[in-house]
Amino acid sequence: MQVITYKIRRQTVRISVVETVMDLWDFIDWVEANPVMGFDTETTGLNWWDSDRGFRIRLAQFGNAHESWVLPAELSQEFREAAAWALRKADRLIAHNGTFDQHVSEHCLGVPLEELAPKTLCTKITAHLVDPRQVKEQGPGLKLEELTKFYISPELADEVKGSMTRIAQRYKVKKEDIWPVVRLFDEEYLLYAGMDPVLAYRLFHILYPLIPLRSRRKGLFSWEHRLAHITAKMERTGYLLDPQYAEARIAELKAEQEQWESVALQYGVENVNSNAQLIDAFAGFGIKLTKRTKPSKNHPRGQPAMDDEVLSSIEHPLADAVMRAKKAGKWRKTWFERALNGMDSRNRVHASINSLQAITARMSITGTVPAQTFPAGDGYVRHMFIAEDGHVTVCIDFGNMELRFLAAESGDPVMVDAFVHGKDLHQITADAAEVPRKTGKMANFLTVFGGGPKALAEQAGVPYSVAKRTIDAFGSTYKMVGELAKRLMAEARKTGFIFTVTGRRIPVEYGRAYAALNYYIQSGSRDITARALIALDAAGYTPFMRLVIHDEIVFSFPKERAAELAEKAARIMEFTVKGVLVPAEAEIGDQSWGSVLDLEESKH
Repeated sequence: MQVITYKIRRQTVRISVVETVMDLWDFIDWVEANPVMGFDTETTGLNWWDSDRGFRIRLAQFGNAHESWVLPAELSQEFREAAAWALRKADRLIAHNGTFDQHVSEHCLGVPLEELAPKTLCTKITAHLVDPRQVKEQGPGLKLEELTKFYISPELADEVKGSMTRIAQRYKVKKEDIWPVVRLFDEEYLLYAGMDPVLAYRLFHILYPLIPLRSRRKGLFSWEHRLAHITAKMERTGYLLDPQYAEARIAELKAEQEQWESVALQYGVENVNSNAQLIDAFAGFGIKLTKRTKPSKNHPRGQPAMDDEVLSSIEHPLADAVMRAKKAGKWRKTWFERALNGMDSRNRVHASINSLQAITARMSITGTVPAQTFPAGDGYVRHMFIAEDGHVTVCIDFGNMELRFLAAESGDPVMVDAFVHGKDLHQITADAAEVPRKTGKMANFLTVFGGGPKALAEQAGVPYSVAKRTIDAFGSTYKMVGELAKRLMAEARKTGFIFTVTGRRIPVEYGRAYAALNYYIQSGSRDITARALIALDAAGYTPFMRLVIHDEIVFSFPKERAAELAEKAARIMEFTVKGVLVPAEAEIGDQSWGSVLDLEESKH
């Protein structure tokens, strides 16, 4: 047995590292005496589904506030079985970003999500309910290192949680490459690993009492844990990929990239990603570059900027060639190659569905399926994702969710009447401002998302005076919306935050009280989608669900039952807020996800 000690503000933490099977007896005694444990794993990477290409668990760690145990699960089946026994024995497990460790435990230790989720308390979820702001938003952040720095000890965060960067330097590899190569019994690595369950345990006991009483009364804590379990099951199922389609698009985009790179070469640019070459080339053509990058130590005045905004403003064939070459390369790498590289042995890709993410709790999708970055209204990328054999893709989304929620919460009679009686809200706004319907529609959505006359003028391509008249017309037509906004702004100015209808506390930055309405509507709309996922799970629909993207859920339904299942799912999803229905509508496509968008486009 190897023992490592570390002090947290004069309190000694003991880390016991199991080295032999005989050491497990003491570990078993400790587990018997600690029904509530912090838990963490160290692995070879993040692709928990990829055991065919070498993913494996290296360490399994358990702990309380003052003591932890590290099991070298990589070494033998006995150690893995001991870790699995401890997981099953525990009454409660506390983990940071617990969904990942649940996936690892299921795939590497044989303990299924269904067994672990009901007993796991996630410190990331807990931290979000206390303060959802990232560090860049002047908040504590949501990563374990950030939370440790903010709530426990800055020195500890730097010495222990920041140690993997130093370990990687010692092994002469990048930090992202250190996990499979660091020696299993490297003492600095063991300290890093052994402290994780201790930190998770301590953080939970610090954070949970800080959750607002209103949030707890509304049941948000258990609600968000249930939602995380549902999205974890969707991650586990994955989305079936069409490798042939992906490979064809890769070849197509590579050829397109090379075509435009050859054009750039004709103007003396060998590398379209070299800002220096582009700056020299444009200077040679007499093109003056006025936008500059932020000042730095080496460049106090900044350097000429060469981003998309600059390139799109230059009327020259070189600029067009560079943008086209970069776009082809980005699409190829970001969407098609990433998906193929992350595909498992069953041709499935597994998205990371972050069920509780933005300051408003809005969900996001990252990893091998960054669906929120796919081109809107275009099936080019989505055709790569397909339903099972004998299935079709069905997309069900909410109709005008944000505006309907706004109508219900503001109680504005004109807006409520429009939705209850099927009137054209966008035309009502347009008529009030004497502008085309398209401008009225933009004004409606911009108001929800916090935009003003300047944003409307830019997006609608209208003079500022017209944009201001339209926004003013919105305010005079839907007067109760303004009252709701005033109430929320007053609440934000007085307390520094607002509460949503579900009891979620959202900080509002000083000087940005105008954002309170946007936060309120966006968060409330997100919670309607979350409610739908929970209701669908209860009705047995989770095996059919593939992705959730804001107000849309993508399903794979058996072809012969698609119409029936889609109709039932849509009825489960729809929701009435204070007398205003938020409807859900289904679109049934062919096997590929992209076919649904093709169908929608053909209707228009």
